[in-house]
Amino acid sequence: MSDITGLGSAINSYYDTTSVSNKAAAKASEVSSKAKGLTKESSRAEIEGAVKSFESYFLEQIMKQEKETLTSFSGEDEDKDLYASQLEDLYMDKTFETLSADIVDKYAGNLTDDFADQIQRNLGVSEEQIKADRADT
Repeated sequence: MSDITGLGSAINSYYDTTSVSNKAAAKASEVSSKAKGLTKESSRAEIEGAVKSFESYFLEQIMKQEKETLTSFSGEDEDKDLYASQLEDLYMDKTFETLSADIVDKYAGNLTDDFADQIQRNLGVSEEQIKADRADT
């Protein structure tokens, strides 16, 4: 009988990779759909909502990549229990999502405004209207 001791870890690795990939794809699709729904008639609040969604998604992906990079150097994952590892990943994903949204809400003001202004320009909104909309928010 052949040695299959590594099969469990290979399956778990595949599951983790697939799960992360599916979650990222779903989140990216959600962000994309918000942007695709914007029109010239969209309110400034709708545009800013789409921009903040993108900014927080982008920041979340950066934080996850940084965690992955740091973890790859530590070598601690080899000794972790599968269930504990999956539970940690679940909570860390939610933590990154919440933290990135909070950071964007608190610190991204000018960047969000600049992105929203540019989206309105791309949609054909006049500069006067953009300035008026920005003043209202």
